[in-house]
Amino acid sequence: MKKLKEIIAIVVFLNSSTLYAESSKDCMSYWNQPIKKIQVLEEVECEHIWNFGRDKSSLNRLQVINDLNLKTNKSQWLSTGQCQKISYNKKIYNIYNAEYKEYGHNVWLIYDEKNAFAYFRKINSKDQSVVLSCNQVGKDQELKFILNSYLKNNTSVSMEKYKANDWYKE
Repeated sequence: MKKLKEIIAIVVFLNSSTLYAESSKDCMSYWNQPIKKIQVLEEVECEHIWNFGRDKSSLNRLQVINDLNLKTNKSQWLSTGQCQKISYNKKIYNIYNAEYKEYGHNVWLIYDEKNAFAYFRKINSKDQSVVLSCNQVGKDQELKFILNSYLKNNTSVSMEKYKANDWYKE
C-alpha cells in the first residue's frame, strides 16, 4: 500500500509539471510582470538541492530541477541550506537558491508543499549575460510573481545580466 501511495504521488507530480523548461522569452515575460505585495519572514533551514527527492515532501522541487535538465549531484552545487520564508495571501512559501561551483550559474526556487517554480540563470562568462530558463510544477500560477517580487525588492538579481553576489540588495 505504501508503494502504491508513492507511485500515485509521483504520477500526480509528473502530470502537474510542464515536463520541460520554458523558453527564455517566456521566462523573461514572467520576470517583467508587476510585483506583488509580499511579507518577508525569517530565514529557515531547508533541504539542500542534492537531497531533493529523498522524501515525498521534496518531489516537487526535484521535478522542477529535473525538468530544467539540471542534476542534483552534490559535487557541483553550493548552497547555504537556508531558505527565506515568504507570506503572500496567507500562504507560506520558501525561497531557495543554489549555485554551480565552477560557472556561477544559479537556480532560484520558490516552493510550498505542492507547488514549485524555478528560474535557472546560465551565465555567459565573457559578458556576464544570462541565458534564462524556468519551470513550474503544480497549479499555483502566483509562484513566479511572488519569487519576482522577492528578488526585485530584496536582492540585486537581474535575469538579463549577472553580477557577483547579486543575491544581496545594493
